[in-house]
Amino acid sequence: MASEIQADLVVGSSLKTALDLNWDNPEERNLAIPMVLGVLSQVENHLELDPQTKCHPVVSSSLEAARQIEAQDVEVDQHGIAKLKQGVAKNRRISIEDEEMRHGRKNRSKRFDGYKRHILKDLDTGLVRAVGITSANVAEATVTEAISVDLEHQKAQLKELHIDRAYLSSSLVKNRDPQLRIYCKAWRVSNGNKFAKSSFILDWESGKITCPNQISLPFREGGKVQFPFLDLSQLS
Repeated sequence: MASEIQADLVVGSSLKTALDLNWDNPEERNLAIPMVLGVLSQVENHLELDPQTKCHPVVSSSLEAARQIEAQDVEVDQHGIAKLKQGVAKNRRISIEDEEMRHGRKNRSKRFDGYKRHILKDLDTGLVRAVGITSANVAEATVTEAISVDLEHQKAQLKELHIDRAYLSSSLVKNRDPQLRIYCKAWRVSNGNKFAKSSFILDWESGKITCPNQISLPFREGGKVQFPFLDLSQLS
C-alpha cells in the first residue's frame, strides 16, 4: 500500500488524492508534508544512481521546482518536524506548471494570481497598438520596454501618453521626447487636520516655499521646513 501511495505522489495528478488522508483531522493533515518530502528524497536518491535520467531536462526541472517550493513553503520546527510556513514567501512560486506565475495585489484588499496584461491603446481610434505581459508581482513600469519595441516595429510615435500613476517611473516617461505630453491622474492628497503638501508653493529659482498663509521660508532639497502653527479654523 505504501509503495502505491509513493508512486501516486510521483506520477499522480493530485497530491490530496494520492495521500488519501482525512483532511478534516489535524493529526492526519500534519502527516502530509513529511510523506511528500520523504518521497522526494527517495526520488533524488534513486536518481543519484542514474545520472543520465537525472540530467534529463524534464526530470531536472521538476526536481528544481519541487525543491524551490519546499524552500519557500516548508519550515522545520524546534522538534524537527516539517510544517507549512506561516506567511507568504517573497516572490513565491504558485504553480508547478508555470514558473513565472506569482501573487499580485491590486490594492490592500484585492489580490490576484498569475499575470498582469498591459495595453497601449490609440484613444482616437480605439485600436490596441501594443500589449505587454508581466508576472503579477512585477512593477507596472517595467513593461514599457516591451511596449516600446512594439511601437518601434510599427514606426509609431507617441504625441500624448495618458497613464496610471504606476507607469510614471517607466522608461517611456523618463526617456521621453520633449514634445511628448504626459497626462496622469494626481495622487489623492490628504493630511488629516493639517495642510496637504499640495497647498504649499515651491519656488525653485528663489529657493523658497510659501505656505497657505502666505509665509515664505527658504528651503533646500531633502531638508525640512517648520512653519509657524496656524489653526485651519482661522481661515475662511
